[in-house]
Amino acid sequence: MPSFSESNKKWLVLPLAVAAVLVSFLAASLPDSRLHVSFLDVGQGDAILIQRGSQQVLVDGGPSPQAVCLGLGDKMPFWDRTIELVVLTHPSADHVTGLIEVLNRYRVEQVLYPEMAFESGVYNEWLRLIEEKGIKATPAQAGQWVDLGGGVVIEVLNPQVPSLVDTESDDDNNAAVLRLSLGEVSFLLTADIMWETELELLYSRANLKSTVLKIAHHGSNTSTTPEFLAVVRPELAVIQVGADNEYGHPTTEVLERLKERVGAENIYRTDEDGTVEFITDGERLWLETER
Repeated sequence: MPSFSESNKKWLVLPLAVAAVLVSFLAASLPDSRLHVSFLDVGQGDAILIQRGSQQVLVDGGPSPQAVCLGLGDKMPFWDRTIELVVLTHPSADHVTGLIEVLNRYRVEQVLYPEMAFESGVYNEWLRLIEEKGIKATPAQAGQWVDLGGGVVIEVLNPQVPSLVDTESDDDNNAAVLRLSLGEVSFLLTADIMWETELELLYSRANLKSTVLKIAHHGSNTSTTPEFLAVVRPELAVIQVGADNEYGHPTTEVLERLKERVGAENIYRTDEDGTVEFITDGERLWLETER
C-alpha cells in the first residue's frame, strides 16, 4: 500500500474540497420551480427581480448601475445572461438609471413601459438603447396580462386609458402598477403612485387584494392611504428606501398606518434588512433577508 507524506495528504484533500464547494455553488444557483420575488437593495430607488425557473422579469433598475448589477449577479445563475422582460414603471431617475447598464450587460428580450412625454438624458438613453438593440417594446396600460407559465401571472393595473392628467405628479400617477400572483400568494407592486391613482384604482374596482404590498413612493405620505390599505389587505409590506435619505422616507404617518394594518414585525425595509426575497409555491411563503 503506498504511503503519503503529510504534505501530500493536504494536496490531495484540497482539490476535493474545492470540487465540493463548486458542486454546492452550482446546486445553489440552479433554478427551481418556486416563484422568487427579490426586492433588491439599490438605495433610494426601486428594483424588483421576479424569477420562476429560468425566466426573469426585472421591474425597474434603481438609481445605481453598480447596485442593480450586483443584485442581479447575486440572484441570477452566473451563466444566465438573458432577462426575458424588463418593466420600467416610470422614467424617474431612481427607477430608470440602473436599467441602462442592464440593457448593456444582459440580453433583454422585451421591455414594457408607459409612454410619457418625459425629457431627461438617462430616459433618452433608455429609449435609444431599446431602438439600437431592436428590443421588442410594448406600451404599458391597464388590462394587460403577462403569463409566465406554471400559474404565474402579472396583471397590469395602471396606467389608465386615458392617462390621468392635472394630478400632483402625472409622471408618478401614470406609472405601471403590477399585480403578480401564483395560487393563493400575490404581490402588489405600486411604483411611485400617489393618492390620486390609489383612488382611481379603488373606483375602477381593480384586483388589489394582495399578500405582499410594495409600498408606493418609498413610504412617502403622498401614498398608502388608509382606504387603499383597507382594500389591498396586505399581510406583509416592503419599503424600498435608501438609508438616511434626504426625503425622510418612510414617513412616520405611513409607518403608523402599516403598523396598524400588518404589525411592525411584518414591515420590511431595504435600508434596514438589505435585499428582501420572498419564495412561494403558491400556497406557502418563505422570506429571506440579507441582514
